[in-house]
Amino acid sequence: MRAASAGPDPLRVFLTGGSGFLGAETTRRLVEAGNECAVLLRGEIAATRLAPLAARLHIISGDLFAPESYRAALTRFAPEAIIHCGWRGVAGADRNDLGQLDNIVATGRLVDAAAEAGARIAIGVGSQAEYGLLSGRVGEDAPTEPTTLYGVSKLAAGRALLTIAAERGLRAAWGRVFSLYGPGEARPWLVPSLIRAFAAGRSPDLTACEQIWEFTHVGDAAAALVALLDSDASGVFNIGSGEPIALRDAVLMLRDLVAPGIEPGFGRTPYRPDQIMHLEADISRIQRATGWRPAVPLARGFAETIDWLQSAGDAEIH
Repeated sequence: MRAASAGPDPLRVFLTGGSGFLGAETTRRLVEAGNECAVLLRGEIAATRLAPLAARLHIISGDLFAPESYRAALTRFAPEAIIHCGWRGVAGADRNDLGQLDNIVATGRLVDAAAEAGARIAIGVGSQAEYGLLSGRVGEDAPTEPTTLYGVSKLAAGRALLTIAAERGLRAAWGRVFSLYGPGEARPWLVPSLIRAFAAGRSPDLTACEQIWEFTHVGDAAAALVALLDSDASGVFNIGSGEPIALRDAVLMLRDLVAPGIEPGFGRTPYRPDQIMHLEADISRIQRATGWRPAVPLARGFAETIDWLQSAGDAEIH
C-alpha cells in the first residue's frame, strides 16, 4: 500500500466538488499530505472554503455538466487520479428533481475525460440513499432500492463510474457515505440546525427520536476517500462511523454541549410514513481493504462543529 504521505512519490489528483463540504476537507488532506491537486471550479476560489489553499492548488475553471469546458485543462494537468465529490441537488426538494439524472451523465463523461487525460484511478462519492428503506446493519451486498431520484442517480452514477473505469483500465472505488456531519456543514441539516436552536434558547420540535442512527464525521469520511485512493481497493465501500447511536442520545449530547437547560421537544413531530428506525453502516469491507478506521468520537465531533459555527460568525450561536 502506498501512503499518500510518502513524500518522494506524490500523486497528481483532480477533484470535482472540491469546494464543497466533503470535497474541501478531502482536498485539504491531500494537499497537506504532499499530493499535487487540481480542483474544478465555476467561480473564484476566494469565495470558497479552499481559499487558504489557493497558492497550493491548480484551479481548472469549468462546469462539471459541460465536459468541453474542462477537458483541455484536465489533459494539460494530466492527473494520475480523480476524486469525484461534485453533485448537483443534495437537499430538500432537489432530491426528487429530474435534474438529478444529469449527474449520471456528468459522472460518465468525467471518467471518460479522465481516462483520456491518462488517469489510472477513479474514486467517487456515493450515498446511503442508494439502499433506500433498508433497516439495520447494512453491508455493500444488501439490495439497493432507492426511493428518491437522488438515490437512484447516485446508484446509477456509481455503476457508470465503475463500468467505464473498468472498460478504460482504471482502478475504481465508490464510497457510500452515511449521515455526514462536522465543521463546514451548512443548513438545513440536522446537526447545525439543532446547534442553532439550542444556542438561541429554543426547544426544537422533534420526533420521539427512537431511531438508531449513524453520524459520520467529515474528517473521517475524507480520510476514507484518501485511504481508497492510496490502497489497491476497488468496488463499492460503505463509509460510516461504525458506532451507531440512539438519536435521542445524540440530541441530548448536543444539547448538553450547547445549552444544558433546554428540554428538546421529543414527540412533537410525527414520524414520516417511510421513517427508517435503524440505520447502521457495516464498514468491515473498507477496513479490510484499506486499514482505515474512524478516528473522531461523536462528542468531539459535535464540539468541533459547534466551535466551527462560532468561528464562522454564525449569529445564532453567539
